[in-house]
Amino acid sequence: MKNNKSIKRALNEYAKSVKGELIDNSHFYDFRQNIFPEDMNERFKKMFLAGDGNELISKACAVNSSSMLGFNFFHWISKNATITINSITYDEVLFEVKIPVLKGTKPANMDIVLKNNSNDYLFIESKFLEYTKTTSFEISKTYKQKLDRYYCLGEKWAEFISNYDSHKKKQYWAGIKQEICHLIGLTNWLSRETSIGNNKRYSNSGNIQFINLVFEPKESFTSEHKKFSSYKQLYEELYKQLKSNNLIPDKLQINFKTYSDLWPYIISSNLPNGLKDYLYEHYMKFAEVE
Repeated sequence: MKNNKSIKRALNEYAKSVKGELIDNSHFYDFRQNIFPEDMNERFKKMFLAGDGNELISKACAVNSSSMLGFNFFHWISKNATITINSITYDEVLFEVKIPVLKGTKPANMDIVLKNNSNDYLFIESKFLEYTKTTSFEISKTYKQKLDRYYCLGEKWAEFISNYDSHKKKQYWAGIKQEICHLIGLTNWLSRETSIGNNKRYSNSGNIQFINLVFEPKESFTSEHKKFSSYKQLYEELYKQLKSNNLIPDKLQINFKTYSDLWPYIISSNLPNGLKDYLYEHYMKFAEVE
C-alpha cells in the first residue's frame, strides 16, 4: 500500500514520541539520546572523535544518522558476545577506522569493522537514507592526474576514474565516489603497502569482505524505496565495471547488503537485554523485512 508520508517524517515523529522535542524536527539535543543504551564507552568515543566531521557533536545527533544506526547494530560485539555471519564468527568491533587512500591526503574512515583472531575482516560502510539525495560524481583531480600519489595500481585507477561514466541523471553519486576511495584504500592494505587503524598490517590469512550496508525502507514508502532501488542498481553497475577492469583484489569480496539482510544474524545473537526491541522500534519497523 502506498504511503504518502516520507520515511524521514515517520522517523522524526517516532523519535518525538519517545524523546520529546527535537532540534529542527530532525536532531536530538545530544547524541546519547540516539543510541542504546544512552551511553557510549570511552573506547568507542575516542574512535568517533578521531574520525572526521565532528561526528558525535553534529551528525550523530540526526534521527537518520547512518553512523549511529551502525553503532546501535554492532556496538555490543565482544569476546563474550559474538556474532556469526555466513559461518564466520566475529568477536571485535571497531568504528571510524582510518584507511590510507592516496599519499599526502587524509585517510578514508570506514564506518564499521568486524574482526576476529583468525584475521577475518568484515569492512562495513553504513548508509541510512543518504541515497535520497541527488549529487554529481565529484572526485579530486589528484585521482586522475597524480599517479605518484597512489600506493599501487595508479595507472589503472586513474584511467578507470577518468573514463567512469557518470553523465546520467543525478543520483546519489557521492556514495559511489566513497566506494571507489574505500576500495583503493583496501587494495593498498591487501597489497601490504599501508596499515589500517592502529598500525594493523594485512596478514596473509582470513576471509576479507567489504560491504555497502544500506537501510532498505518498506516499499510503502514509495519515493524513498524507489531511490534505494536506484542506488542499488548504481552500485551493481559500478561493481560490474570494477570487475571487468580487474580492480577488485582476488582476496577481497565486495557486495551490496541491506540491514534487513543482516537482521536475522543480529537477532539470533546474544544481544543485551532490550536491544532487539530498540532496534526494531527505532529502525526495522520502517524497513523492508520479513
